[in-house]
Amino acid sequence: MTYTSSQQDAINTLDQNLQIIACAGSGKTQVISQRIINILSKGVEPCKIIAFTYTEKAAGELQARILKLCREQLPDLVGIADMYVGTIHSWCLKVLQEYKYEFQKYSVLDEIKLKLFVDRNFSKIGMKEMNMTRFRDTQNFVDIMSIIREAELKEEKNIPEDLELALVKYEETLKKACYLDFTMIMTEVINHLQNDSSFKTKIQKHIGFLIVDEYQDVNPVQEQIVQELYNLGANICVVGDDDQTIFQWRGSSIEYIQNFQNRYKNVKSIILDDNFRSSKAVVDVALNCITNNPSRLPKQMQAKGHQVFEKGDILYNDFSTVKEENEFIINSIQNLRGVEFVDKEGYESRGIDYSDMVILVRKWKKANAIINALQEANIPFIVSGVNNLFQRPEIIATLQIFHYLSDNITGSILIDDWLKLSPNINKNDLLKALEYLKTKHPSKNSYFETFNLQEIFQIFLEKAAIKESKFIDSSVEQTNGYNSEEIIFYNLGMFSKIINDFESIYFVTDPSSKLRTFQGFLQHTANGYYPEGWLNNTYRTPNAVQIMTIFGSKGLEFPVVFIPGLNKNYLPSSQPTGFMTTKWNYVDHSIFKGGDRYRYVPVTDERRLMYVAITRSKKFLLISRAKDGKMQGRESEFAPEIRKSAFIASNNHRNYSERNKITPTPLSDISNISLTFTLLKTFFDCPYSFKFYSFYGFMAPLGARIGFGSAIHHTLMEVHREFLEENPKTRGELRELVENHIHFPYATQPMKDSMTEKAKLSVEVYYDRNQKEFPDIEFAEKTIQLDLGGGIIVNGQMDLIKKRNLDGTEVKTIIDFKSTEDAQKYNASVDQLQLYALGYKQLTGTNADYLEIYNLDKNDANRFELVIKDLDSMKQKIINAANDIRNNKLDHTCNDPKCVCKFKK
Repeated sequence: MTYTSSQQDAINTLDQNLQIIACAGSGKTQVISQRIINILSKGVEPCKIIAFTYTEKAAGELQARILKLCREQLPDLVGIADMYVGTIHSWCLKVLQEYKYEFQKYSVLDEIKLKLFVDRNFSKIGMKEMNMTRFRDTQNFVDIMSIIREAELKEEKNIPEDLELALVKYEETLKKACYLDFTMIMTEVINHLQNDSSFKTKIQKHIGFLIVDEYQDVNPVQEQIVQELYNLGANICVVGDDDQTIFQWRGSSIEYIQNFQNRYKNVKSIILDDNFRSSKAVVDVALNCITNNPSRLPKQMQAKGHQVFEKGDILYNDFSTVKEENEFIINSIQNLRGVEFVDKEGYESRGIDYSDMVILVRKWKKANAIINALQEANIPFIVSGVNNLFQRPEIIATLQIFHYLSDNITGSILIDDWLKLSPNINKNDLLKALEYLKTKHPSKNSYFETFNLQEIFQIFLEKAAIKESKFIDSSVEQTNGYNSEEIIFYNLGMFSKIINDFESIYFVTDPSSKLRTFQGFLQHTANGYYPEGWLNNTYRTPNAVQIMTIFGSKGLEFPVVFIPGLNKNYLPSSQPTGFMTTKWNYVDHSIFKGGDRYRYVPVTDERRLMYVAITRSKKFLLISRAKDGKMQGRESEFAPEIRKSAFIASNNHRNYSERNKITPTPLSDISNISLTFTLLKTFFDCPYSFKFYSFYGFMAPLGARIGFGSAIHHTLMEVHREFLEENPKTRGELRELVENHIHFPYATQPMKDSMTEKAKLSVEVYYDRNQKEFPDIEFAEKTIQLDLGGGIIVNGQMDLIKKRNLDGTEVKTIIDFKSTEDAQKYNASVDQLQLYALGYKQLTGTNADYLEIYNLDKNDANRFELVIKDLDSMKQKIINAANDIRNNKLDHTCNDPKCVCKFKK
């Protein structure tokens, strides 16, 4: 790739702290990637590079780009798996678990699980101290707990005592259950960096260069982490655009990017103002909007891409009614489909297809009428963010399982609702499933583990013979690239996730109460929160028009962008975004620096949002408005701003008949695919099993013995790691180490006692038999990464690698720990160890000699000689697997007599 002088300057600036102001479409990901390659070429160890991204998706894209450049420019480099590319949250959790071993047993609660946890622990988690009501105020409480830790207090202000007390109780309750929320991940790291010299030293050993992407979106606590790493000696490179600061209502502060040079020393600022994405017309419209904002960093975006403006590319239309506005969108989609388009210079032209088009909304209410119009026109579409899972007939039928268990409906109603789904469903099978349910009616005095909601759900499906084959209907057109039977199973898989979310918190509950609480959760919380399952498939991109919020479109690009509803009180919005205003009845926003941004949406922020929407477009930009009720009757103040562009015109009936039309073809860029060793093992065992769990999202039932294998595993990690750190543990310390790692969240006390003693004995026997070989340890719990090209990346972790001399020959052995508890789950085989061997080769540049499976229950090892030629066939096997996953070739192949997967029967 040929870089501009500004891009090359950014790539080559390594001896100063660097601020890159990257306008929309300026190729910043490529620049960041090439700069990292430049750093590596200077001999910097990969482990000394940290790159923070705003999302995991962005991390995957950056990682793939870096690895591609690495293969091309540094083919002999090893150990690149030690470089960190990911979110700040993930990095914080990683270092906590690596350097503070007690955090190995902690897990992070996402938004829905956190609300469930707070509701369950209402009486002791701090809500009472704030005079809050259970369920009604849960979201407010969670929001306040985040704000008071992530925002920055004004110098003369303090957090009120009732909030301080509530926060202490909140964090104590979470820690007692071995949970962290997303804020605690960061505050724990800051606390240990400031107060734990050993932790600080370990972090400092792996600090060299820090890159922070989307820097305009960091909040005060994230900025504090950046400053802490800078103070440890990191060279800082921040990348962002103050014109794209759109999350201030969520706590980010535009001041950080605008005042970066005042807070850090020896800073060089470079502006990337060449836009390679959009036509000159799109850029001109965007500038006519954003330049009305005061206090911008000085820059002037310029169109430098190959897209050429043609009359009709940019429209702003005013309609009499919303119906007419939506009809225009429908007609434009139909008329633009097939219009010749070239994605990049040098690419072959193709016809625009549905997936090239996006409809951006400011608020979800606007999407409802658009969805109806698309449905009437039979145009395939994806709605990213509107959750209609509970309106699906298969979910309505599923809910009846639990209504029946509660004695709210009869068995005949349950059977009738399932029979409605397909004529192929057999009533006799349903009667068998009903007989099973009759044995599962909850009793207050029964043992909690016998009333396992996940198990009940999945056994019901099995006994009722609910298989995809029952829903195949060749007369029904595919929905957005998915068959009707796939849609149904994706949604059933999402319901499995709903159960898992609930049972993660409420598993240890008497059955009657558990069922009652679950139904309340489904009615009041889950309904409206979960999307349809197929929307979560990251491996497949259906050919469909996308509907999403402008916030959700950040970082994306499309040949065709629709922005409907350019009305006052809609865009710009007149109301607070995201956070409900009632939380401010409990805390005064004025105690925080820039506290107004949490409550009020200034027009400058809304203009940035409009700018982001405009700059998603490569070529076609179709903006429109119509009076939409009393509040949204007048034209937006942004309308006269964009009308100043000479490229904008109005034409309510534009049909693009003069454009050259060819066959509509979705963009065929190969998507990156990131797998883990465990996922690949699942695929090798049975591709359909992979589909069932990884695509459809079905979850395994929870059990009371969960945590046993992890306790042993984490203890041995600490023993091995501390030996490598020259702090060997004695045999007398082992029992206390095990106690530190014990976490059995779903076990009764007698079972906890039994498993704890068993784990201690297992670790002691292991220590006695293997201590003499500790000096042979090369790596313990080592992260590895397998880059196979073509966007195929495999990540994993090896338990142990030993290196020793046998009669003068250096021998390397990869060891994988297993226990009886997870033997069924993993079905350990030489195949899995060959994956590790490939990762070891990329990590060190050398081949291992032996592969070993070590059974921790029996303290017995099986060793296999590594045959190097087998690694080449394994590499091809992985590539074939990745391509099968991409192409949805995931059929039943349970022919192996040793197969233990549930689908064999």
